[in-house]
Amino acid sequence: MKNISDKLGNRIRHYRKKKDWTQEMLALSSGINVSFLGDIERGNKKPSIESLEKLLEALDVTFQEFFAFEADLEIGNEGTALDNLVAELHGRPESEIKMIHDLIKRILLYNDGR
Repeated sequence: MKNISDKLGNRIRHYRKKKDWTQEMLALSSGINVSFLGDIERGNKKPSIESLEKLLEALDVTFQEFFAFEADLEIGNEGTALDNLVAELHGRPESEIKMIHDLIKRILLYNDGR
């Protein structure tokens, strides 16, 4: 299982790429040094709460949303596929999310019946 620094870095990278931003763009938007940001994304350094707050504000991500991978830590999953799915659904209308949930349930039922 990856350590928390790696997970934090991966989450920041995920949300940065979702915005189609470079490290330089995020560094400029957040006021974080680009070299420090690179170290954070690689899991080599840990951001302070204040630095993390600046990064998440620039990325337009809440702390709650960012730390949604906590349950994955408990069961030992890397969470990347689930994280990507959650990120894709973020901001979608509730009706669309319910439709996708229903579709996923049907796929799982089909696979379980094989």
